[in-house]
Amino acid sequence: QHILYVPTTMKIIAATISLLLPATNAFSPQLATAGRSSFRPIFSTALSSSSYLDNLSSVSTSSSFTATDEQATEILDSTFRRTVSSTANTPSSVPVMSKLSLNEADILANGVIDNVNRNEFPPIVVTVVDRQANILVQKRMDDVCHAAFPEFSYAKAFTCVTMGVSSREFQSKYTATNDAAKIGQMNSMMAISKMAAFPGGVLLRNGDNEIVGAIGVSGAAGDEDEYVALNSAWESGLPLETMPKEHSCTTVKSP
Repeated sequence: QHILYVPTTMKIIAATISLLLPATNAFSPQLATAGRSSFRPIFSTALSSSSYLDNLSSVSTSSSFTATDEQATEILDSTFRRTVSSTANTPSSVPVMSKLSLNEADILANGVIDNVNRNEFPPIVVTVVDRQANILVQKRMDDVCHAAFPEFSYAKAFTCVTMGVSSREFQSKYTATNDAAKIGQMNSMMAISKMAAFPGGVLLRNGDNEIVGAIGVSGAAGDEDEYVALNSAWESGLPLETMPKEHSCTTVKSP
C-alpha cells in the first residue's frame, strides 16, 4: 500500500521556502532529512505498481508498497510545485474594462444625479461619453435653468477624452503661467473644438491606464460638478481610475 504522509508545520514552512528560492530546484539534503520523525500516515491507497509518483491516479489492488521518507518528501515537493504553478497561471480576478457599455454609462449618470440630490446641489446635466467622445448617456434633471448646460456638460467630457486630462487640468495647463500665447491657444481650441476649460469633466481610465470614457457635469458650481462626477465613479464599483484622483469641493454635505 502507498502511505501518504503529512509533515509538521515546520516541515511545510521549510518546503514552502525552498519553492520560493529561484536557485532551488528541489529540497536540499538538509531539508529532505529534517524532521523525519515527524512524518505520520493519515490514510492509505492501494496502487497498481511500484511507482509512487507516476501511478498515483492508477488505483488497483494488484500490489502495494510503503513510501519512504525521501519518497514522501518528493510527493510533497511535487504537490507544492504544481500548486504554485497553478496559482501563478491563474488570471487576475479583477477584470480590465476595455470600454464603457451603455449600462455602465447609465450607472455613472444615475450616480451623478444621486450625489446631486444627496448634497442638495442645483440641478445639473450629466453626459457620459465613450473613448471616442461619442455620447452614451445624457440626462437632464428637472428644472435645469439654462439651455446651454447640455452643451457644457458634453464639452467637459469631450475635453477629457480629447486631451487625456480632466477639464480642470486642461485649464491649468494653459493658464497656470498666465502666458498670453498659451491662453490664446486655449481660447482657439475651445472655439474650434468646443472644449471646456473649467472643472466638471472627469477622465476615466481602466486598470491598464487606457482611456475608456469621461463624465461631464454642468449646472452647479464647477467644484460641485466635478465632485459628483468623481464620487459617482468611486461609488459605482466599476474598475475605473479617475482623473483627477481627489475632489476640491468644500460644499459637500453627504459624502
